[in-house]
Amino acid sequence: MLVEPAVAVRAVDPVGAGDAFVAGYLVAKLDGLNPAGRLRTGCATGAFAASNFGDWECLPRRDDVELMFRESGTTLR
Repeated sequence: MLVEPAVAVRAVDPVGAGDAFVAGYLVAKLDGLNPAGRLRTGCATGAFAASNFGDWECLPRRDDVELMFRESGTTLR
């Protein structure tokens, strides 16, 4: 059984977080990721959804997903 911890975010609006998780998981499957990568992506997309208002407005692009796993304070250029 695979286990992936939830991504710690400040929850603002949980509406749509489950749907976002499934969307992230399925996109990762289509991208050819293994089950652990799919689960990780699903957790990240669910966290994006819970950390903003609205149920779809804040869904991440593919390149945004990895931002959830960067160390706090990381600078991007």
